[in-house]
Amino acid sequence: MMKEGAQKMKHARKLASLLLALVMVFALATTVFAQDVTVTGGTGSITISNAAKGETYTIYKLFDATVNADGSSIAYTGTIPESLNTYFTADENGYISATSAAKDGENMSEGLKTALKAWTATATAAATAESDGSALNFKELAYGYYVVTTTQGDQVISVDSTMPNVTIVDKNSSTPKDLSKTASSNDVSIGDTVTYTVSFKTSNYYGAGKEAKEIVSYTIEDTLPEFLSNVTVTSIIVDNDGNNATAGDQANVTDQFANKKIVIDWYDEAKNQFLYDNGATVTITYTAVVTDKADIDGNGNTNKVTVTWTTKGGDEPGPDKVETDETIFTYAIALKKVNNKGVALPGAVFEFPFYVKSTADANGAYIYAGTTAGAGLTNQITTPDSGVIVVKGVKSGSYEITEVTAPAGYNKLTAPVTVQAVKTSSTSTHTTVYLDKDGNVVDVSAKEIEVKVDIDTIAATAVVVVNKAGTELPSTGGMGTTVFYVLGTVLVLGAVVLLVTKKRMSDANR
Repeated sequence: MMKEGAQKMKHARKLASLLLALVMVFALATTVFAQDVTVTGGTGSITISNAAKGETYTIYKLFDATVNADGSSIAYTGTIPESLNTYFTADENGYISATSAAKDGENMSEGLKTALKAWTATATAAATAESDGSALNFKELAYGYYVVTTTQGDQVISVDSTMPNVTIVDKNSSTPKDLSKTASSNDVSIGDTVTYTVSFKTSNYYGAGKEAKEIVSYTIEDTLPEFLSNVTVTSIIVDNDGNNATAGDQANVTDQFANKKIVIDWYDEAKNQFLYDNGATVTITYTAVVTDKADIDGNGNTNKVTVTWTTKGGDEPGPDKVETDETIFTYAIALKKVNNKGVALPGAVFEFPFYVKSTADANGAYIYAGTTAGAGLTNQITTPDSGVIVVKGVKSGSYEITEVTAPAGYNKLTAPVTVQAVKTSSTSTHTTVYLDKDGNVVDVSAKEIEVKVDIDTIAATAVVVVNKAGTELPSTGGMGTTVFYVLGTVLVLGAVVLLVTKKRMSDANR
């Protein structure tokens, strides 16, 4: 009998050495509230502290455990799956122990981890639950050797008389995830206010297993380039439960992003506990105004957000990070005024349905300034010697412009011209004007062609607007005078012929 008891203790110690290396236990931060899952069949329990909200945890019973009356001896029995024969063995009495292949020093071997994961794929679960973010407690478990799986990793523990209630800390979540950045609109004009939203799902630990470290703060950094100004953080929300968003670190939000960074404290060193649940979602919203530094080329205007984290004992965020970006676009209007021979016409005045800065920029383009009149603004632009007008910084879409003054010697257009806001390219292209066999501009009122701005590298698909010369009327000189001269001569000659004829008839009658 004593021999049998000693043998049981021998087996128990072999498994215990393995189990102690596998269990991530004790003395770490726990959540006050708990989510209970009743299994029935025993008095033991497995509590998963720091359970990630939305993660599914499943427990499988691999072996049974029996103990003696005073709890000093434990033995494992059961059927060893064929796939695990390399890692477990049973003696002649059916008591199970771990082989050397199951261990890698004090840790579980990679081979056993892989084998256990494969086994759980076909095994029957003892219980499963999706975490609500609080401590997850599987209670009323029978004693045994259990495998606990998550969507992120596996752990092996035993529940027995010497450790009937086991607490493990989920440290498998290694990095934040699901980082996103969105803009309230990707199609903007200069002066528009854009609302950006940055969101990511947190982890309380970086790394896994014994190498996992507590994350004590998160740093969110935005590039905030020159095409954005007046950046204002409107909210920083840390959502623990997914339903009732709670305000996070709202202090000094007007000062946040002053150095393009927001730092959110995540761990209370004095209390040795996390401030938020593992898997909590951080959402930051801020507004920014689009400036005249916005590019109108096809690449758009992109700004990037990066999330880094500082672990316990670290002075700065580590080199690891997650990042994403968002792009907004603004466009240009381009038109060229020509006569019916395709020659550029200066001096045409067009009225636009919005205002621009009165003076063109160094590149010869006018800058969109909104729909409200103001000092230094105008809604009328005169074509220069090139005949080209470029207005940049507008939303995509169609715009109607009206010719209010035609070039000298030409008829004013009788109807508005519709122009389309377009992206520009980074290099100039040559103007293309289409002429018929007589050398006149083909009707291009609805045709889009490329146009060059000579003093700039702005190249845009532009609308060609044709003005025709006024009709030439008769005058007292030239053709008109000749007509009267010819007509007068004919009348005089007719009168002479009539007089001569009458005289001859009179002489004949005498």
